[in-house]
Amino acid sequence: MDNSPRFCAKCGNPLNVGGRFCGKCGFDNETKPQKKSRKKLWIGLGIGGVSLLALVCVLVVLLLNMGGKDRAIMIYMIGSDLESEGAAASLDITEMKDASFDPEHTKLLVYTGGSKKWALDDIDENENAIFEVTNGAITKVQSFEKKLMTEPGSLTEFVDYVYENYPADLYDLVLWDHGGGPIVGYGQDENSLMGKSMKIPALTGALTESKLVKDGKRFDLIGFDACLMGSAEVARQLSGYANYMVASEETEPGDGWSYSFLNNLSEEKMVNDTEELGRVIIDEYISHYNDYQYDVDLSLALIDLKKIQQLSDSVDALFSKVKEQMTEQTFSQYSQLMTREKVYGYTGRDNQSYDLVDLLDLCNSLQENYGDEVNEIRSDFDDVVLYNQNNMENTNGMSVYFLNFNKAEAEKMLVNYKDVAFSEKYYDFLSKYKDYVTGDRRVSRALYTDLKEEITENGIAIELPNELRDNYQSGEIIIYRKLGDNKYMPVYRSSEVKLDGDRLVTTTYNLQFVIEVNNGSGIQYGWSMMAEKERTENYADYVTFGVLYYNDDSALGFAPKSYEMYVRVPSGSNEGQVRDIRVASDTDMASKMSFDPSKIKIIDFTVGTYKLFNGNNELDYNMESYGQIYGTEANVENGDTYKIKLVGLDFDFGDIYEGEFKSLDDYYAEFIVHDTQGDSHRLNLIHID
Repeated sequence: MDNSPRFCAKCGNPLNVGGRFCGKCGFDNETKPQKKSRKKLWIGLGIGGVSLLALVCVLVVLLLNMGGKDRAIMIYMIGSDLESEGAAASLDITEMKDASFDPEHTKLLVYTGGSKKWALDDIDENENAIFEVTNGAITKVQSFEKKLMTEPGSLTEFVDYVYENYPADLYDLVLWDHGGGPIVGYGQDENSLMGKSMKIPALTGALTESKLVKDGKRFDLIGFDACLMGSAEVARQLSGYANYMVASEETEPGDGWSYSFLNNLSEEKMVNDTEELGRVIIDEYISHYNDYQYDVDLSLALIDLKKIQQLSDSVDALFSKVKEQMTEQTFSQYSQLMTREKVYGYTGRDNQSYDLVDLLDLCNSLQENYGDEVNEIRSDFDDVVLYNQNNMENTNGMSVYFLNFNKAEAEKMLVNYKDVAFSEKYYDFLSKYKDYVTGDRRVSRALYTDLKEEITENGIAIELPNELRDNYQSGEIIIYRKLGDNKYMPVYRSSEVKLDGDRLVTTTYNLQFVIEVNNGSGIQYGWSMMAEKERTENYADYVTFGVLYYNDDSALGFAPKSYEMYVRVPSGSNEGQVRDIRVASDTDMASKMSFDPSKIKIIDFTVGTYKLFNGNNELDYNMESYGQIYGTEANVENGDTYKIKLVGLDFDFGDIYEGEFKSLDDYYAEFIVHDTQGDSHRLNLIHID
């Protein structure tokens, strides 16, 4: 008996052994094979070759698009505050339910937990559970006792259940929640008193213990619907468990992935090729935010984990040379070359920086002296990053940890980094680099209060001492509005300065942000302190902080929250564009929670005041907060009710404030110099108005 696979002559559907009638189209496939001599066969090919070739092509297409390989997709969904405060997980499950995929060949399983409240009635916050999602329905298939989803055993439990009950040719795993990159890890279970995340070694340990991996199989794709997980370190750690990875270098907006990609797993256009599926996930993600409420930063890339070792080896070759040639005398030059402007997840607060930079951009900074090694990395990088879509400069698809801003935490970060290092030689380089950063000070801490300064109609300048100039990494300027005796309110902080010989100079004189509020009865103005987080040739990104109040607190399920608002000012413009509003993260995880302006009733832009002098009236290194907060309150239900503008110091604020606060217009400028070891040096407090 012939047990070779047979296919329907009409539609191409695979037939069971001995099958006659196609289970898909009902066609009668009972035909007797005709015997042909070899001579007649070749004649037939000669006569009907084109038709036969066309038939073969049709069969191939049918085999690829109508059924083919069975795929089991596992969504590990730690609901966290994303669900309890914004119903983000429930909204994504609804997207999955509404998608049109072929449930015969695609099994979609979601493991839920980790949130104090779920918006969907089907999901009970008092248990962990697995749901099967089919077209138009979600069905609970297994319940478990409530346990922390950041514990590796919970993930192993999920993988084992799917592997044992839903056999497939291809297994995919999507990890949904907050993310903090390779050192902080993935996931924030809201029920955890300690707020512990799942570190990457714990994550790989969970996969190692799964029956799927113990049986010698691999995931075809592991994806992170979470912030900052698109790093070389994460890719290297997962390379023993999966063929491909889809993840973002940057933080993700609150909506996360678009699960409309599941529509590409329908009968009509079944995607069996995982590379193609990865591209579809990325394209749907980018497309989803075309009509989003904000113009947000986006990054998502498809990584070939099977080739990550080759890239690791070429990075080894580069940084073994850099480590060998970097000395105490040349360290500052390397620091100046390698410190990056683009740092992912950065909010302008150095001690909270994840210090994740683009791997290729970092290596490119060494091109001049290590051209051969960098060219090899470029070639290998192209083999690893198969597809990358983003709207950011110098973003090539995969990040890496580098001691960039958060040098105060360098010792601690590097200890934790050792367990997830991307390449051995790169780790050795970082260790040596860290020793120079934390070692003997190249520039002594001193009070700089009598430096030569200059104020002109074009800007402000100050002369630098030789030790600051020779070890100069970057500079910035802070503008203060004096409110009273030793009470100074910062109104502008920017890196829009440049080193000009032995002087540091501003490149603009529009040194103040204001909020323009149009409440229907007229325009009023108030202050907004904007701290710069990134500057490129085309724009400057700022972040400001405050408090949000909501139209319907019960719908969102929580009290007013502190927020971070991101504003972009295009080069040559004086008007800022709001790019995103997010709840400020109170954990190590990056914030993924964005808000629809239609749900916001009031937004308070808050500005603190500081004491800049000590008891002896000397400029102090530690700016002491005065504890008093000023700000501007604005209704943001409609996007045209407020604007953020960059203006000069002689700007008329109108009548928004009364009394002494309105009448004072005494301004001071302070330059800050950051040296190559990460130390900050405050210079003269310059009276400019």
